[in-house]
Order: sequence, then C-alpha cells, then structure tokens
Amino acid sequence: MTGPFRTIASLAGPRHLTGLAMLTAAMALSESVGLVLLVPLVAALSGPGALPGMPIALPEWSLETMLAVFVALVAARAVADIWRNLLAQRLQIAVVDGLRDRAVTALLHADWRAVSTMHQSRNRALIVTSVDRVGEAVHHFAGLVRAAIALVALALAALAIAPLFALGCVLAGGIALGLLRGLRVDARRLGEALSRRYDEVYLRLEQTLSALRLVKSFGRERAEAQRLADAFRSMRVAETAYVRSAAIARAALQVGAAVMLALGVWFAVERWDVAAPVLLAFVAIGVRAIPLIEALQVAAQGWNHAAPALEEAQALIARTEAAAEVGADKTPRHGTSLALEAVSLAHGRDRSAIEGVSFAIPRGAIAALTGPSGSGKSTIADLLGGLVSPDSGRVLVDGLPLEGGARQGWRSRVAYVQQEPVLFSGTVRENLLWAKPDATPVELDRALDRAAAGFVRTLPEGLDCPLGEGGRALSGGERQRLALARALLREPDLLILDEATNALDGASEAVIADAVAALRGHCTVLVIGHRGTLTEIADLRFRIEGGRLRAS
Repeated sequence: MTGPFRTIASLAGPRHLTGLAMLTAAMALSESVGLVLLVPLVAALSGPGALPGMPIALPEWSLETMLAVFVALVAARAVADIWRNLLAQRLQIAVVDGLRDRAVTALLHADWRAVSTMHQSRNRALIVTSVDRVGEAVHHFAGLVRAAIALVALALAALAIAPLFALGCVLAGGIALGLLRGLRVDARRLGEALSRRYDEVYLRLEQTLSALRLVKSFGRERAEAQRLADAFRSMRVAETAYVRSAAIARAALQVGAAVMLALGVWFAVERWDVAAPVLLAFVAIGVRAIPLIEALQVAAQGWNHAAPALEEAQALIARTEAAAEVGADKTPRHGTSLALEAVSLAHGRDRSAIEGVSFAIPRGAIAALTGPSGSGKSTIADLLGGLVSPDSGRVLVDGLPLEGGARQGWRSRVAYVQQEPVLFSGTVRENLLWAKPDATPVELDRALDRAAAGFVRTLPEGLDCPLGEGGRALSGGERQRLALARALLREPDLLILDEATNALDGASEAVIADAVAALRGHCTVLVIGHRGTLTEIADLRFRIEGGRLRAS
C-alpha cells in the first residue's frame, strides 16, 4: 500500500499534509489537556483533600482559572477544527484533480498504438467515477490519521491520570480492532467488486446508446432497458454490501466498547476504589475514545474499499506514461514524395496487420488505397499520418525517415477525415477553430469554399449557428463537408480521407469528390475506401489484401 500513500503525498504536497497533521495534533492535545484538567476541577468542586495522587503534578489553580482555561481550550479547538476541515477539503481536491489531470494528460500524450488497444469505456469509467472514489480514499486517509492522533493523545491523558488502568483500556481497544480485521480485509474485496461493476455499467451504457438506432429498429427497447437496469442493480448490490459491512463494524464496536466501559467503571468502583475525580475523567476519556475507535475502524475499511480505484488510476497513468511520445522535432514538410519502404506492423497478433508494403505517392497527387475490410488500409493511414511507427521498414517523407520526434511533428502537417464525421457541441465557427484557433475570417471562408461547404452561409446564424450534439442539426453530407473544411483549414501537406463518403448518398459524394479533385497539386490526398467516386478520381491506385500490396 506504500504506492497509494506515496501518490497521495506527492499530489497533496508537503504543505497540506504537514498543516493537516499539525492542526490535528494541536486539537487532540488541547482535548487531552482539557480532560486531564477535569481531575483538579472535580476535586476543587468536591472540597479539600479530594485531589488524588497522580503520576504528574497538576497546577494549583483557582476554580475560575481552571474554568477559563477549559473554555479557552474548547474555543481554540473549535477554530482549529474550521481550519482543519478547510485544509482537508483542499487536500482532497488537490489529490482528485491532480490525479485526474495526470491521467488525462498521460492518455492524451500516449502513443496511438498503445491507446488504440485500450478499452476506452473503461478509461472513461476510471477518469470520471473511479477518480471520484479516490476522493473517498483521501477522506478516509485523513480520518485515519485524525482518529489515530486523537487516540494517542487520549491514551497519553489516561496514562497521566492512572497508568495501569490506561494500559488495560488500550489493550482492550487493540483487541477489539484486531477482532474486526476480517471486515477491513473484506472491504478491499468489496471495493474491487465495485470497480468491476462500474466498468460493466459504463460498457453496457455506451453500447446501448451507440446502438440506439439499431435497438429501436429491432424493437429491443425493453430488453436493453432491462439489461441496463440489471447492470445498475449489480452496482448497487456491491455498494450495499460495503455499507452493510461498515454498519456491522460500527455496531460491534459500539456494543463492545459500552460493555468494556461498563465493566471498567464497575471494577473501578467495586474492586479498585478509584477516586471519583479520576473515575469521572476516565469515563469522559472513554466516552470520547469510543467514537474515535469506531472512526478508526470505519476509516480503515473505507480506505481499503476505495484504494482499488486509486491503484487503477495509478496503473492507467503508469501504462500511458510508459507509452508517452517523444517531443516533436522540427516538422518535416512534404516537398516531393511520401513513401512506405518494406513496412510491416502487427497489432499484438500472430499475423501482421501489414507485411512488406512498399509504395510512393508524389506531392500533390490523389492516391486511392482500396481493399476489403480488415486488410490493413487504416493501418497504412495511421503510418502515413504519423500516428504509429512500423515494426520494420521505414516511412519516408522526402526520403527522410519518419521516426522519433519527427513523427509527432509531421502530424501537424496532416489532416484526417473519417467515415463518421466528428463534430463537437457548439457553433460552426467553434468547430472550425478547433483545428486552427487563430484562423482569420478570410481563412475560414476559404476553407468552406474549398470543401464545398458554402451552405454554412445559409444557416440561420451563419458561422455562429449552434450545431447541437454531434452536429445533429446538419445532414450527413453537410457534416462531412464541414469536417473536410475543418481539415483543410490546417493547410495540410497530406489529407487522409478514411472511408469519408461511404455513408453518403451519390449526390453528396459527388459534391465532396469535386472538392477533393480541386485539391490536386495543392496537397497530397490519400483516399481510403472500397469503391466509389473518390477512388475513381485518383491518380494512383493501390490495393491491399491480407496485409500485402496486390496489383490494382
């Protein structure tokens, strides 16, 4: 568990941790001093000779002075409690936000080859939900420290009053916590089960929503609703199991502590003849210690229950940071040619995705790459676009290998349009500026014209027209032309159209094909598809089957 504790310490920072520990210690010390002062206070109220012998010398203050000190200690503790709660909140925010930022940053900067093999629904569940559970772990961690420090302070106060009686109480509390160790261990198992349930819920929800059209077409609404309900129910069962375990621990401690306190008072009165002031102070200490022992058990269970979420986040960060891309070097510019030279690449399978592929595309040409599904077309697009590097062979830009930082730099000269256009909630202008935030109005107009997307000017608010989620306010052809305009706004050296017109009707495909044909000589275009108008206007055609280049 040293890894999670180290992560919390690094994200929270020494200032937060030190301040929290100091405030907690100060509060515990003030409470202990106040409890010790009960002995002379009660003795003063009982009359002369009531003060029993104690291991430490107590001040011979007047009643007024002792009452004033007692009130001052309570006031100081109340103020310190405010500071401590605020500091604990800041610590929790620092850890949760820091962990989430680090996870997102690592994921975004990881090599595409590593990222593409991950289950993104699981990553979403982890970043959104599991990292919030880390906040619970931090809360329980702080509670653990707070309860432990307070109990140590109470034990010191008890030792100052009657050492043997205090040692007996400490031993009894330790035995009680030891007997509940099984529940603390079980809390971790329940936490791991809850993480699995979260993963299942996110996966099921994503699958259902992404297939909503199919669900309705097949009349599967009720069945899918039931499957989602079952997934959520399994998550609630896992949550309830932990709540039940924590409640059992609290009840057991409350009953056990009450029995031990009652036995202690009985022995103190009937067998040991303990002085009334000492007995009163011990009862006060016991009454305060019981909820602290309970808090210690609950915090330990809570930490074990939430720790798996922290470990999952650590694992994601470690995996993605290990796959981080190197910094971008000087950006290569496509001057004459783009080529693959005996390139092979496998995606973790025994059979290569592509094997021994070689071809060249001159600058400004339109090249078509065709072949059946799964033949390796998109893999070649990823190689030429600088997203991945080959296992063997070379990707060449003007004869220079595309490797290391040059690969990341080359991506700034590449634009990509996929089959299902990705548009963001917001206006047309915001979607275009996403590709080039500093683009001028002239550049925006030029990109729209080059993509045959002049329809934007007829929209109710023009460039400032809201598109809705995923651009649902537009037709399929309009969405694709807007995606093309966004790509062209970058003035790319290489434009990759990956099945960009497969889902469009003939009229929309013809409009986009005319726009692409007009790019000939201005930028290199790689068209990926099975067939269609875009492949027909190509200057060069390459066919890939089974990962190998075939005669076109």
